Amino acid sequence: MCINAQNAINYRTIVEINDVPKKVRSEFKLRHPNSYVKMWYVTNIAYWYNDYGVSYNNWYRERTVVVYRFDQPSNYEVEFYNNDENSRAIYNRYGVWFETRTELNNLPENIRQALQNSKFADWKISDYKERIEIPGLEGSVYRMSVSNKNNSNIIRISDDGKLIQIKTE
Repeated sequence: MCINAQNAINYRTIVEINDVPKKVRSEFKLRHPNSYVKMWYVTNIAYWYNDYGVSYNNWYRERTVVVYRFDQPSNYEVEFYNNDENSRAIYNRYGVWFETRTELNNLPENIRQALQNSKFADWKISDYKERIEIPGLEGSVYRMSVSNKNNSNIIRISDDGKLIQIKTE
């Protein structure tokens, strides 16, 4: 059975902690030992890669990605609170970590400086900003929406302040 990821109502479903595989829970605990878990979900990884979610406030146009459902849950998402930050991470059912996204109230100084030294210095920065961590990537990527009176872009900036992606919306 196939569904369109953007039109899927149940892109994630709440699960009890006992329904999350032990390997997933232990890998999460190793990575975030002092965190407070808010909720576990069975999730569809496609919505992550296409930035589909309530918190994105229609940042992207509708997608037509085909998502396949599996007989068994294949991915687990955890929402958690750690070091005064709201985060969410995704693991496959074997405990392999795919990504962590953390909502930021403020950008680190080096990222603010990078913005000041870019063509976006006078643009408005969205309230929703996030830090993205993924395996194999040294450091983090910071993502936010920026706009001026005529344009709106989603930008990603690396830890070292380099602008690595601009998406015009």
